[in-house]
Amino acid sequence: MLTERTADDDAADEVADEVADTAVLLLRSERARTRGDYREGRRLARRVVALAGGSGDDAALAQALRLVCNQSLRLGDLEESARSGGDAFAVAERLGDVAGQVETLNLLAFAYLNLALFDEALQSVERSVERVVTLDDPDLRSATFNRAGTVRSAMGDFDEARDLFARAADELGSGDVSGETRFCLLTNTADLAVQRAHSGHAVAPEDLRHGVELSRQALALAEEAQNPYRQAMSLLNSGTLSAYLDEPDVATRALEASMRLSRDHGYRGLELGVLEAFAVDALRRDAFAEALSRFGDVVRLAGELTDATVLVRAHQLTARCHEELGDFRSALASYRCFHELETRQRTQTAQVRARLLGQTVELQQLRSQAAALGRQAHEDPLTGLDNRRSFDARLPELLAGLGERDRVCVALLDVDHFKAVNDTFGHALGDEVLRRLATLMREEVRRRDVLARIGGEEFALVCVLRAPERVEHLDEGLQLRLDRLRRSVSGYDWDAVADGLRVTLSIGAVLARASSGPVAEDLLAQADRLLYAAKAAGRDRVLARPFSARPGRPPASAPDAP
Repeated sequence: MLTERTADDDAADEVADEVADTAVLLLRSERARTRGDYREGRRLARRVVALAGGSGDDAALAQALRLVCNQSLRLGDLEESARSGGDAFAVAERLGDVAGQVETLNLLAFAYLNLALFDEALQSVERSVERVVTLDDPDLRSATFNRAGTVRSAMGDFDEARDLFARAADELGSGDVSGETRFCLLTNTADLAVQRAHSGHAVAPEDLRHGVELSRQALALAEEAQNPYRQAMSLLNSGTLSAYLDEPDVATRALEASMRLSRDHGYRGLELGVLEAFAVDALRRDAFAEALSRFGDVVRLAGELTDATVLVRAHQLTARCHEELGDFRSALASYRCFHELETRQRTQTAQVRARLLGQTVELQQLRSQAAALGRQAHEDPLTGLDNRRSFDARLPELLAGLGERDRVCVALLDVDHFKAVNDTFGHALGDEVLRRLATLMREEVRRRDVLARIGGEEFALVCVLRAPERVEHLDEGLQLRLDRLRRSVSGYDWDAVADGLRVTLSIGAVLARASSGPVAEDLLAQADRLLYAAKAAGRDRVLARPFSARPGRPPASAPDAP
């Protein structure tokens, strides 16, 4: 039977079409990025930002913003890259997507570095490293240590950069790592030798040759991926290092090949890098007239790209060329330009920081306020543990997520004679006892266990055991774990808190199989009965038992009691 379509039906179809379009556009943008077609990739990613922003699809929005950030960076649009990266990080935080946060922070660090926002670049990689070590993702860990190394290298901290590149290399053997990650590590390790040489450090010839070999390996990966941007970058490093090895023909061929690729594909930032490499090499060879001409090309392109860092450096070296050629009037003029540009760069950097980070600070304040409200809703303010509201919400979620062979332990823990502690030592010290108890218990439980304060002196602990293999010893093992927790409390030096203070716990615990279909209400009821039994038996002890369905009630299949 045909039914009449409604406006809601049309709207639903439109949303479905947009979702499909979003997925296709993201795929096309990523493919454009991997082949180095950054203009097309960014255009497609911007369309996704508009679509996903309107539909509320945060996952697609975060991915699209990262693609805009990444490809704007390659195209030299550094402020757009930083703005998109900041937005992408905010969305990834909202989603609780740690991997997405790490990827975004790595991109932001590079954008900030190119904007001469060195403190922000360093903060970004430090935050990224903090997060990535919690993830079982060798590819992302390697990429993150690599990015941290590039930031340290650019800031002149070459020893720290070398150590970070070594950590990135260690990750290559610990799991599947993409060709892109391998390429980046090869390229940036080679660039470390370039940066050391540019800064005037003595670089051994074998280190320069090693850098050339790494660049050649990177070039092979770039050619395999058919990515002209990476090819141009590898050739730039190889040519620069060959120049320092006094191999002019090899250096020229590599740099000219990099220049052709950069101009053919519109990679103006890389083109600027090639021009500067030619100029610095001429200066190193004392070919001052050639260097002067080449620095003129650098100044023109850096001015078009508003790359203040390169522009300042070029004017400084231009002044040196004039001095060496005996043209002191021109040298003075170049030095004046250098100092004016250096002053202007500091002002521009401050303006960029204000434009980019002023909004970030405001967003961060709002985010912090929202996070604080969230903690107030779900966190016990005295101990920092989950509160009763949070526990009541999380326990059913954990039970619903159990696999067929999983088991769960629910324990209730109560401080013995806590009223006497308050009456004898005062409520302020009673609060201190609860805080120290929370710390002691945190040290004894696993990170993934749920630990909550659910009443005045009552706590709850939930442990999920994923498909345990040795089930015959499971009850005994859990009893031992809980008893170790109990003993850590009773054995604590409470005299250091107050002379004569003694604190013990009574614990009631129940262990259930997922296949028994336990529900939160029944688990808590049985654990509560066992807790009271532990107290009745003399306190400072653990009573743990297997779960029986509907404790205290007859099984559903049992006949009615007479």
